[in-house]
Amino acid sequence: MLRQDWFHCEDCGSPGVSVPSQLDDAGVVSCAGCGLSLGSWADYRRRISRALLAEQAGKARPVVVADPIGSIAAAR
Repeated sequence: MLRQDWFHCEDCGSPGVSVPSQLDDAGVVSCAGCGLSLGSWADYRRRISRALLAEQAGKARPVVVADPIGSIAAAR
């Protein structure tokens, strides 16, 4: 499970994630620090999208995101 700030593992605090080698919706995303399962690739993308949209809501200008996960959210 990710902490409320969306980018850190609840167990070890690591901000790093390991993504599945094949990016299908059911693939498992895990913590790069301790290996804890953080959920499916689809769930992880949704959580990151929500975090980016929340960040965008507080800005007067659009947030530019170079990450392909964030590009989907930032375009909304």
